[in-house]
Amino acid sequence: MFTPLNRPTTRRAPRLSSHLLLALAATTAAMLTIGGCQPRTQEGPAQPPPHAPQMTSRGETWPQTFPNAHGSDIELDGPALNIVTMQPNIAEMLCEIGAASHIAAVDKYTDYPPEMLRKPKIGDILTPDYEKIVSMQPDLIITSRGTAQEVLQKLRDLGMQVLAVDPQTLEDVFSCMKMFGRLTGNAMVAADVVALLQWRRWGAVARARVAVAEKGRPRTVFVLSLDPLFVAGKGSFIASLIEDAGGEQVIAARVAGADQPWPQVSKETVLAASPQVLIFSSAHAGDERAHSPEKLLAQLRKDPAWAQLPAVKDGRVYVIDDDLITIPGPRLLQALEQMVELLHPQNGAENAPQ
Repeated sequence: MFTPLNRPTTRRAPRLSSHLLLALAATTAAMLTIGGCQPRTQEGPAQPPPHAPQMTSRGETWPQTFPNAHGSDIELDGPALNIVTMQPNIAEMLCEIGAASHIAAVDKYTDYPPEMLRKPKIGDILTPDYEKIVSMQPDLIITSRGTAQEVLQKLRDLGMQVLAVDPQTLEDVFSCMKMFGRLTGNAMVAADVVALLQWRRWGAVARARVAVAEKGRPRTVFVLSLDPLFVAGKGSFIASLIEDAGGEQVIAARVAGADQPWPQVSKETVLAASPQVLIFSSAHAGDERAHSPEKLLAQLRKDPAWAQLPAVKDGRVYVIDDDLITIPGPRLLQALEQMVELLHPQNGAENAPQ
């Protein structure tokens, strides 16, 4: 059952759905005041005098300071070579920049890239296995929004350095990847990887802009779950993807003056928004039989309320793999590229920038 505080039952195990629902838990509780990419240090034994610059074999000068999205900035005396990651997007970003060998352990939901399946598991951000984490002797723990204050404090009380990041857009993801390149000593590799990803993003956005100039932005709703009905709100990273892909994100839910990223809404709210396009996460597209767009569309057309939506009438109901769309990591780029094609099917690859 899908609830903000519990992992839903999905067609396969936990990873993405859980990551998103842990974010939901953080949203419904007191969310961390995290913004962008950022870290903090522990006082370690037998280190060189503070602030004494050191040169690594790659010519980098240490110590270096890294911004922390939760707490004070941290200073590292050298590259982090033994990292525990506490959410899937962090492991994915590290692997993307060639730092997989720096990962000592991952959370229980991380299963991509496949090599991460062989890494030791340390629980999750709600119920971490502190004994396991200590046994890994990490020089850095990297976590993200959704990690409870008491968990962060417990890790620090155990002498751990904890770096928190909070990528909300593709640009945030790229910034995190470049920072991870610096803190692992892979700065040049990370810069090259990010440059290629940014080029792909620019191409996708350029195609979307051509389409928008010709035919405007289709009103779009991204559905996380049908029953109960959860959608992506204006405060979510998915909303930023929709805008980049040339759609109009039409669901907004504000609480205490803040845009809610994953609001639970009524069917009437979606009907009032009159979306021209409905996009579903594959993990929440319905039951096991409804994961293809065709079956999902047939299911919606049986409901008198859903059937009156322009998206349903026109057959513009799509499903994107939750592996791509619900983790704020480098694979969001694939989701963006797919979304451009879904929102603007008449603008194919021939409109890509040369």
